[in-house]
Amino acid sequence: MVSVYAPGLEPMDFHALVGAYVDGRWLVVDATALAPRRGLVRIATGRDAADMAILGATGGTVELLGISVGAITSSALPDDDLTAASTLG
Repeated sequence: MVSVYAPGLEPMDFHALVGAYVDGRWLVVDATALAPRRGLVRIATGRDAADMAILGATGGTVELLGISVGAITSSALPDDDLTAASTLG
């Protein structure tokens, strides 16, 4: 499983993909095809969501008061050829 930030996704947000090791490289598969794969930014990689927790707490109370993430591109996001294999850099 790969957690990414997905510019081009509406609304722009975190997104989950599948990572598959094929012929010596890690390819990504996005079953939704909602955001161009070449514009994705890897946040974490793991076996499941528990491996990729953005925040963890061991006792007590945690209160998230706010979070903001943004992305700016100098040009339009790339088109995604869904028939071609894609990797995350």
